Amino acid sequence: MGRVLVVFDTRFGATRDIAEEIGRALRGVGLDVDVTAVSASPETEKYSAVVLGAPIFAGHVGSALCEWVKANREALESMTTAVFEVGASARADTSEVRASLDQAMDEALCASPKLGATLPRGRFAGRIDPDKLPAPTRFMMHMAKLPAGDWVDLDVVHSWAIGIASRLV
Repeated sequence: MGRVLVVFDTRFGATRDIAEEIGRALRGVGLDVDVTAVSASPETEKYSAVVLGAPIFAGHVGSALCEWVKANREALESMTTAVFEVGASARADTSEVRASLDQAMDEALCASPKLGATLPRGRFAGRIDPDKLPAPTRFMMHMAKLPAGDWVDLDVVHSWAIGIASRLV
């Protein structure tokens, strides 16, 4: 059985928490899993599958995941990949929200038609803690009357991970 890498980007911690829960769920069914931040520039050669995740904030994924995907695209396209997205907007599961999240993530995945193509995409609500946001972002949230809150549901994350586990190796 191969090893699985769960690689994630995070801004304020919700995506890290979700990635760690994915790792726990996959380990719980017997998979050998490493959970690593994209900022650590993980190597791909010792893995047979990769789960990629990032927060989507203001309609965009940070550049770190995109740069790592670019650097590892050939290897990633030759293995099984799953993708998960985290955003406060995911708390409303509508076709418009799914399309918006998917579009942002697809850009970060270099528009590769292979990455995450064979497994269901995970879309998870995140959290917004205004105390952790930079002042300009807090101001924009206030002006747009965007809600703060913690919508992370680790039971939903766990179920998604269990659902894809058998197809990762």
